[in-house]
Amino acid sequence: MPFKKGTSGNPIGRPKGSVSTTTKLIREHISQAIDGNKIKEMLDKIESPTEYISAISKLLPYSIGKVKSYEEVEEFEPREIKITFVDTDGVEKDKIY
Repeated sequence: MPFKKGTSGNPIGRPKGSVSTTTKLIREHISQAIDGNKIKEMLDKIESPTEYISAISKLLPYSIGKVKSYEEVEEFEPREIKITFVDTDGVEKDKIY
């Protein structure tokens, strides 16, 4: 029996944005393989504060994962706006949008 269009085949499945078990294991293995002390030594050699921050910001997504941005949109009722234009002769002209 085919699925209905627009309906999930597994409505109780893993929530969006959650990390799978495989991804967790891979991250653990990578973090164990990378010597944290060696990275700290390399970062300590950087003298410029801007270069240090740049290096940290480039390494950070690999340690905590990249965060997907989303924008929450609030819906609202449209409003009537009345704008009164006055020409150079002082005559008012109304426009409704």
